Amino acid sequence: MQKHSSYTRWLGLWSLALLASVNSVRSAEMGDTGIYFRGGIGPALAHETDVKEFLGPSSGLKVKYDPGVRVSVAGGYQFCRYFSAELETGVIYNSIKSITTSPDTDASLGQVPMMCNAVFYFPFESRFVPYCGLGGGGVSSVLDINHATVQGVPLHGDDADVVWAAQGFAGFRYEFSDRMGVGFGYRFLATGEPRWDVISAGGSGGIGFERARTHSFLAEFTLKF
Repeated sequence: MQKHSSYTRWLGLWSLALLASVNSVRSAEMGDTGIYFRGGIGPALAHETDVKEFLGPSSGLKVKYDPGVRVSVAGGYQFCRYFSAELETGVIYNSIKSITTSPDTDASLGQVPMMCNAVFYFPFESRFVPYCGLGGGGVSSVLDINHATVQGVPLHGDDADVVWAAQGFAGFRYEFSDRMGVGFGYRFLATGEPRWDVISAGGSGGIGFERARTHSFLAEFTLKF
């Protein structure tokens, strides 16, 4: 009877310890769930783009961009320590440095991404939380030409087109409290082939670019609710 009583007592203690551990893990995981807001800003570097249409089929024309800026805002829900889903938008702006055969170009390309993102976290036993993710959706591309002369044709005007978009991203966050964190993120955005209507001295027509590719480096702030 004494051995049985001792065994029962130890079994009860182990059961209580296991239950406490499970409750502790569940509480920690519940603390990592909920709605959050994230904002970021930083430089945006756009790849050189081929012009596939200029008042008709075209080849040999290229567009080069100056370094620009990306402003990003996102809101989402974190389901556990390792995964969240979010909606992201913002603005990417790059002035156009040059267009082939245009000696004096005053133009810009603005992009407004509308993305659905899946975010994966790799939490350590510290306040640093690395992450990576993928997103898909669309981009509203706005071409604004104040002045350009391409192949001897003066151009001016602005137009917008909506094309598909996809992005991959990675970064880290430092959580200095349970609700707030700051970090750094990298994003690579690729889009479809936008086409716009432009006005020239001889009338109107279309101008179309190949796929846009943009690298962004963002300083980020996260707020959990």
